[in-house]
Amino acid sequence: MVPRLGYPNVVDVVITVDDVTDDVYVSFLAYGLTKDVDVLVAKSTDFGTTWTTTKVNGPLCTACDHPWLVAHDDNVYVMYASGEDHFLSRSDDGGATWNESLVLEDTHVAFPEGAVLDAAGNAWFAWGDCFGSCTGKTAAIYQVSRTAAETSETTFARVAEGSAGPHCPPSVSCGFAYFGPQDDIAIDAAGNLYLVWQDDLPRKPGRPPIVQLSSCSVGTDCTSSTNWRYVGRADDKTASGCAGGGCYALFPRIEGGAAGKISVIWMDDRLGAPLDHNNGWNVWYRTSSNGGRSWTESSVRVSQFDPARSESHENGFEFPYGDYQGIDLLGEQAVMVWGEGHNYVGGPTNPGHVIYRSMPT
Repeated sequence: MVPRLGYPNVVDVVITVDDVTDDVYVSFLAYGLTKDVDVLVAKSTDFGTTWTTTKVNGPLCTACDHPWLVAHDDNVYVMYASGEDHFLSRSDDGGATWNESLVLEDTHVAFPEGAVLDAAGNAWFAWGDCFGSCTGKTAAIYQVSRTAAETSETTFARVAEGSAGPHCPPSVSCGFAYFGPQDDIAIDAAGNLYLVWQDDLPRKPGRPPIVQLSSCSVGTDCTSSTNWRYVGRADDKTASGCAGGGCYALFPRIEGGAAGKISVIWMDDRLGAPLDHNNGWNVWYRTSSNGGRSWTESSVRVSQFDPARSESHENGFEFPYGDYQGIDLLGEQAVMVWGEGHNYVGGPTNPGHVIYRSMPT
């Protein structure tokens, strides 16, 4: 078990592996020990058998949120937020020491959502920030940041905007902006960058969300907004079910493979019966070999019915359990992990489950 330094509560867990040293790092929020909400990073040098944990935030951030991390050759980059403040904590010695920086103070409530490394060792992060209270036509500000290799020097570029996401169904009590802004970043073998982001169609607040795709070509300055171009829609939630387009496509993730090859997953409730957003949820997978200009086939349902899990039914699970899921490409296999639940809260009487599956790309 990962040590939590005496904190009774932990959430928002993200894992990464240093591609040079093979060390494993896990970042998470920890709270309940003091009045602060802190960011902890655990490290394992033996593939998870033993761990050491360090608090990496402070003194600048005391009410932290939504950490995300990447690592390369003992350089570890952890982004997190507190309100409109965008923070970076960086280690250049494999997590032995850390330095915190305020890399952007903005007018948007910040949420780091994903990260990749380019061939030069620069760390790129996706940000799905909330404008104001995350309401209205321009509620979501989707940005990317680049932290120069082995430094804390960070530059931001705005990629897209989106309107407010829908509210959770009346039967479910959710956290702030749970169905709100979400995005993720990927890089392919050629160095092209991609961003999937959540939007509404036709850009009206609270309408059923969809998943969009933008990209920035290798050889251009991707810290300049003008070099990001809109590619098109990534989900196909109306391919089956989803009467009137009323289902929700949420929590998109993307991973890059060979040059031009990308794989995308998201959750939607197209199979809901009735379509009340509290049943019929599934994870869907789609792939492209030309950067998202076209897709190889209709999306494939990844999640499966399991009668041993009370939240699982033949048409899907009852509710997304946590707003984190993940995908990686290992050769010709896609590996995915996600959460299924009865509701937002979970607990002993409404247990959720974390599910893993691999399938050919």
